[in-house]
Amino acid sequence: MLYLLFHPRSQWLVPNRSRVTDNNCVALTFDDGPDPLYTPKLLDLLRDKDVKATFFVIGEQAQQHPEIVRRAWEEGHLIATHTWSHPLLFCFLTPRRLRQEVENGVQGIRDICGVSPRHFRSPVGLRHPMLNIVLKNAGLEYVSWRVKSCDTLIRNPQTLASRIMDKTTGGDIILLHDRLPQGTGAMLQVLPGIIDDLREKGLEFVLAGPRGDSENHLCESAR
Repeated sequence: MLYLLFHPRSQWLVPNRSRVTDNNCVALTFDDGPDPLYTPKLLDLLRDKDVKATFFVIGEQAQQHPEIVRRAWEEGHLIATHTWSHPLLFCFLTPRRLRQEVENGVQGIRDICGVSPRHFRSPVGLRHPMLNIVLKNAGLEYVSWRVKSCDTLIRNPQTLASRIMDKTTGGDIILLHDRLPQGTGAMLQVLPGIIDDLREKGLEFVLAGPRGDSENHLCESAR
């Protein structure tokens, strides 16, 4: 029962995807941002490495720093929703609060970028009995992950890099964070080397899902 409720790839309460379609590629995903200090540094790094990534943003954070979200979108990254406020007891929300968390998260991104997100990830990968219905109504696909970096716990850069490299294979979606209480210094320190090493293995970097019809939008309505 605990596996069905809490395992990030459990299909019991809501269908979800933890891989990309091409086994020659991997997807970097970043949760809990944007962060006013670390997310711009991350975007600079990704630009220098010519890598596109997926950002699962918290609506409240995005509202506080819309210019960072807008920059990420305009630089070709995928913006997805990670709920409005990241409630830690996500699986115990009332149906009304669940809808608010999902719908407000979508609206927050729409207000900033002028397009609606198409992908969702719940806090800590938690499930909710009503989540499948709410996501269908919102037109959202649940995206989980195959590789958990544990960058919320690991602060030693070498240990973090080794964990990611040891676990990553072609097609994997990798979970990282661009906003952490202790900062994301270790992640930013090792990410360039990880990108280089994965490319040496013949892997390229893709988004966790399509940007779709919004491919040519540049957030005109939010400027």
